[in-house]
Amino acid sequence: MNRRRWLIKLLLAALAHRTGRTLLLLSVLAMASSLATALGVVSLSMGKRVSEEVRKYGANLVVVPAAARLEVGSGGLNFGAISDPAYLDQGRVEKALASGGLKAERSFHLRGALRMKDADVLVEGVNFADVRRLFPWWQLRGGWPGPGETVVGSDLAQRLKLKAGDTVELTGTAQTLKLKVSGVVVTGGEEDDLFFLALPELQGALGLPGQLTEVRLLVSAEGDTLKDKAAALQPLLPDAKVREVRQIARTSEGLLAKVKLLMTLVTAVVLISAGSSVTGTMSTTVLERSREIGLMKAIGGTRWEVLLIFCGEALLLGVVGGVVGYLLGSGIAVFITRTVFSAAPEFIPWLSAVSLAVSLFLALLGSVGPMISVFKLDPVRSLRGE
Repeated sequence: MNRRRWLIKLLLAALAHRTGRTLLLLSVLAMASSLATALGVVSLSMGKRVSEEVRKYGANLVVVPAAARLEVGSGGLNFGAISDPAYLDQGRVEKALASGGLKAERSFHLRGALRMKDADVLVEGVNFADVRRLFPWWQLRGGWPGPGETVVGSDLAQRLKLKAGDTVELTGTAQTLKLKVSGVVVTGGEEDDLFFLALPELQGALGLPGQLTEVRLLVSAEGDTLKDKAAALQPLLPDAKVREVRQIARTSEGLLAKVKLLMTLVTAVVLISAGSSVTGTMSTTVLERSREIGLMKAIGGTRWEVLLIFCGEALLLGVVGGVVGYLLGSGIAVFITRTVFSAAPEFIPWLSAVSLAVSLFLALLGSVGPMISVFKLDPVRSLRGE
């Protein structure tokens, strides 16, 4: 017991005696662990932030029917292809999404033509609650529709001279709908030429209960690539085609990959620099303390006990550096995420273990070479100053 107390007292006295060098090592270890903590928090926070931003682009996977196609032509002449109307079974799609375990927001669509006066108009049936979540860029003049109401695209509204409050009559193969225009939507895309109404109403008008022409999915940008997720879903829907929306796929995966690569490179540079600094400082300490080491061995201290003192110093510095680094890194992460990315950082308790592990790893790794020198040091030659 006395021997253990002596070793602890010697360890603390050695650190206190070299206050400047001890503070330097603590600063290096705290800097490395704080940057690892800060980059970890920023990386994880930004991964979710990027996912949230990518949501603004809309769906990134689309499920469409595998339509039957008939090539028309003779000899070297090709007049194109004729496609029979094809639909997706809504119940089967819902079952496939549930059994596939794909975490995604979805929007069911049925597109068809209804008769208005003496002309056909394109109409799309949707669930407006899903549309409001998946297509936040839609600009609606008026209100979102309720039962018996419709939304009309801005270009179509201009051609037909329609406005909110007007009533339209749309005739399908199964029934005629009399609908009130609740609003006019502006998207800047093909939606501006369509009528939109509740999916069940259009299914009833066209005589296509439970049928869809398209399913749009917004899956998370994290984890597997969109290509992998599409490939996993495809076998569950053999009569459909699962396609990526290329622009969205590349944007989401590219942004996340660049953020992670940047964080990894910066962390690697910091760790290498910190490890080199710790090694150099510890090596200098061993050279300065060679006579002290030789004296401890000469008065009965074994090589392992002397080595234990240096190992204990490294462990103590690593623990203190890790704790300080976690607190400092959390503060840096809060500053970066709020001022640079305008986002709220997440509190991630397990990063404290990462910070501690980084500090201990650097402290012990940087002390390996000096510890080997301590173990091999000849007490007689060190006392002679050789």
